[in-house]
Amino acid sequence: MKSEVFDKDGNRLTLAGDVIPDGATVRVPQMIMDAAPAGLHRPGSLPLADADRDVRQAAYEDRKRNLSDRWRHPAPAQPAADANAPQTTPPAPVAGVSDADARYVERCAALEQAWRR
Repeated sequence: MKSEVFDKDGNRLTLAGDVIPDGATVRVPQMIMDAAPAGLHRPGSLPLADADRDVRQAAYEDRKRNLSDRWRHPAPAQPAADANAPQTTPPAPVAGVSDADARYVERCAALEQAWRR
């Protein structure tokens, strides 16, 4: 089926070329289908076996317990004393590097440490 063109009053137009006049409406037919072949479509829900249901319930309970108890063991605000401290100063510019590259390195270093302020 071809597309149909209608003017602003709803009258069907026959076009001499490919130009649509101002105010006209173009209607294009579309065929919409499921991605699965027709024989594979079975409406309704899929029942779970008891083992699948138990695994799913256990995973749900673990997640819920983890979220509920997270406040009891918050992540440390400070790194451990024996941990390697991150570099706090930007690396020295390399000889022959332009001023713009050096400013970019300084900006990156400042952004890496911005969360500490």
